[in-house]
Amino acid sequence: MDQVDRFAVFPELHITVDPLPNRAIRVRVAGEITVENVAQLRTVLFRAIDDVRATAVEVDVSLVTFIDSTGIGKLVGARAHARGNNSDLWIVNPSPGVRRVLSLLGLLDALSGPPAGRERPAAGWAPPKSA
Repeated sequence: MDQVDRFAVFPELHITVDPLPNRAIRVRVAGEITVENVAQLRTVLFRAIDDVRATAVEVDVSLVTFIDSTGIGKLVGARAHARGNNSDLWIVNPSPGVRRVLSLLGLLDALSGPPAGRERPAAGWAPPKSA
């Protein structure tokens, strides 16, 4: 067996977190969201909801090149978790691939943007330094 064949190549996932006004947080995700790395994304989203107590979490997926069913499941689960904890979570700027998958599953409207009647956060808040 060739040395290269012995190692799996795991998809890269990059996550950054930025404060938004009014105790909200933007999570920017780049790369591939797959079963191999989705735990990273879940950890960040749940930490924003549980530890930072963000009023809302915007998940920017404009740089996501691929998302599998586990990634979709974690986004749906994180949204439900947020709503159960007096917060909300939605995706913004879906890349064409993410948009297509969410559309095919009938989840694009459900996960995109704040619910009708709910404004995006206003100015004036930053999360604790540990966020």
